[in-house]
Amino acid sequence: MSIKDKLQIILITYNRFQHVKKTFEQFILADASPVKNFDILVLDNNSTDNTKNYIDQLISSHSNIKYSKNKYNLGISGNIAKAMEIADKEYLWIICDDDIYDWSNWNEIETAIENNEEVICAARYAVPTSKKNQTEYQLLQLTFVPAIIIKTSVYNDTNIRNSFDNIFTLFPHLFPIIPFINKNKEIYVVNKAVVNNGMNLKNTDCSYIRGVQSDELCQRTRTMTWITGYANVCSMIQNKKIKHKTMLCAINFIHGNFSKFCKNMHALYFEKKNWFQIIDVISPLDTASKLKLFFSLLRRHFIGACTENDYFVIRMLLFKIKFKIKKYIENDYIVIDFNFMKAKKHIGNQNILLNIFHREFKIK
Repeated sequence: MSIKDKLQIILITYNRFQHVKKTFEQFILADASPVKNFDILVLDNNSTDNTKNYIDQLISSHSNIKYSKNKYNLGISGNIAKAMEIADKEYLWIICDDDIYDWSNWNEIETAIENNEEVICAARYAVPTSKKNQTEYQLLQLTFVPAIIIKTSVYNDTNIRNSFDNIFTLFPHLFPIIPFINKNKEIYVVNKAVVNNGMNLKNTDCSYIRGVQSDELCQRTRTMTWITGYANVCSMIQNKKIKHKTMLCAINFIHGNFSKFCKNMHALYFEKKNWFQIIDVISPLDTASKLKLFFSLLRRHFIGACTENDYFVIRMLLFKIKFKIKKYIENDYIVIDFNFMKAKKHIGNQNILLNIFHREFKIK
């Protein structure tokens, strides 16, 4: 059986006609593409732009392209889970619509498939050469959806159920990988990347909740972040040392260091209604890191500063003091709103109007 018959390629997309066009220019229309005759299914998340018209034009001259449009926008993670569920070939490669491909090392992918490798990592930007065999770097790289070429026999009722249950985490594609790691099986990492992240393209909306009424989404989905979603994935790793190392690897990759991570967690989940996200993040960490994060959040919560409803907030809750500061333009005045006091400076002159407890004073 040829690689073409073994490998199923599913492109997930939503309202990115121009990016889809560039992807097909790399996959189908490029003479050097080794997969130009492979079957490609476009799984469209109910796009409202020109995506369908463009795909229809391609289908008229390329019989290997198929198109399926969801009745509703399932979100990127929902579309990933659906692609996993409908896969019917020996291997599955889910690709996104905004990435960059280098076919010069495609032979290594074909060799890995011929050798029956179960999980193939086709990207390398998060895996240094010296860390190639380390689980924490491999799993970090596999967060990038097109990095995974997987043997569909890895899928089963349990891990696909976990994928659907964890659509909100942003990483449903990783849940079949976790049992693989727990069984100490090896992930094959290519020597040279076949696909590279294109999400840094300008004018590309990469939001996980685009296309829906975000203020009507459930709280957990609305406030989900990359690191919080990844923590939910890491929590399923059985080996405690590997779990902690995998989480720290991601923290350093995304935030730079643990201190910046703590600061970011407080800024993201400042309000009490979001504190359950903190519990998810704490879960995969070891005891020392748990305590470090906990006390950092405690300090920042009681004596700290962040933004809240467009106000810059300074809190000293031990003394039940909370200062709220907001700067804005009102008619011809620059206004600084500070709790019980407002300072208003006219744009055209040096006069300052102070409003303290509703009494107004003019300062030249």
